[in-house]
Amino acid sequence: MPVIAMEVKKAEQHPNADSLRVYGAIAPGYEEIQIVANLENVYEVGDIVAIALNNSVLKDGTKIKPTKLRGIQSWGMALGKIVAPVGSDLSDRYCQKNLEQSISLQQWPSIELLYNVRRSLEIVGKAPKVTYRAKIKLDGTNGGIQIFTDGRIAAQSRSQIINAKNDNAGFADWVTSQIDFFSQIAGDEHLTIFGEWCGKGIQKRASISKIDRKIFAVFALQYGGIEGKKARLEVDPDRICAAIAPHPDIFVLPFVGEPIVLDFGDREQLKAASDRLNQMVSDVEQCDPWVKENFGIEGLGEGVVLYPKSDTRIENIAYADLLFKAKGEQHQVVKTKKSVQIDPEVAQSIEDFVKLFVTNLRLEQAITEACGGELDMKHMGNFLKWIVTDIQKESVAELESNQLQWKDVSKSITNVARTWYKEKVQDLG
Repeated sequence: MPVIAMEVKKAEQHPNADSLRVYGAIAPGYEEIQIVANLENVYEVGDIVAIALNNSVLKDGTKIKPTKLRGIQSWGMALGKIVAPVGSDLSDRYCQKNLEQSISLQQWPSIELLYNVRRSLEIVGKAPKVTYRAKIKLDGTNGGIQIFTDGRIAAQSRSQIINAKNDNAGFADWVTSQIDFFSQIAGDEHLTIFGEWCGKGIQKRASISKIDRKIFAVFALQYGGIEGKKARLEVDPDRICAAIAPHPDIFVLPFVGEPIVLDFGDREQLKAASDRLNQMVSDVEQCDPWVKENFGIEGLGEGVVLYPKSDTRIENIAYADLLFKAKGEQHQVVKTKKSVQIDPEVAQSIEDFVKLFVTNLRLEQAITEACGGELDMKHMGNFLKWIVTDIQKESVAELESNQLQWKDVSKSITNVARTWYKEKVQDLG
């Protein structure tokens, strides 16, 4: 299917998610297409937008397929405003020519903080009791390995399909070198192995960076997710181990600590559970127990990720939307007073709000994500766009609790980020 220039006829806030909008777009010869999109680009009625229809394959390998986002069906993808006659076929500009050879990215979800999970549940009127288990969060880079039923293998980063020429810290090259190993895992369902590519030379802060090699630490499997088949996640370590043969550089992250129940309808219980989780994060930050046990190295840990039991089901809430992360103080990109909180921070001023979100870790992450790791003034626009988009997406709860709107803080955020970037470039001489 093609990419078509379409006119926006409807633009509404998603009823179940502040970070999403719902659009209706039309063009001659096409029925109205419903699209759900995030806030990276915001469209208004009358805008002409490039709409990738279902089954089109973009040049980066992304295959467009129907999806449901927070209970609302999306039948394509909005790729940005375009100057073109309504109805124009834009496939040559946006799509791969050899569609049969394309591979669609299997996205690992963006994991929120606890108070964002709580807020999402409140929006849809849910207050469940959920049993969670924790896994260590390692400081590396997100990686995935897709294994097709016919034995084909594809490597991916968090945002794209990668290969040896377009790699991410050597991950694609390593996957290619182990292709015979991964091919033997192929089964009756499409499988994606999600994990953290970490170790020597990948990051610098945590103890995992001090080991003598790179490893792939697996935290989840996904079955399905292509050709219209529903994706399902498996996070239980025993089941993951049963699906993956032993390999010297592959580790399956175990659960740590005891199960913990969070009752989202009981504020006092949530506070007490949060205190226990904060103690866990503090202990991990002082010394990552998994790295110490497996590699004999003591040192800083990043934090933990909390996973609901694999069979957890809540109407109108995807399993992945219940996951939450808790990072130690030295790894936080949002400077909350505690790693685990049930309420967002209340800032005393716009300046304090900006300090809450424009952190050194977030700014350094933007250099990696938006600038390819290169500090150069030519990347300033991409750097600022990434920062603004990332903070706007993450700060919905904080804006609400501080009775602020995005327009109240966006200029200050941009100015602080711009100043920081200029100083970094100048320091390079």
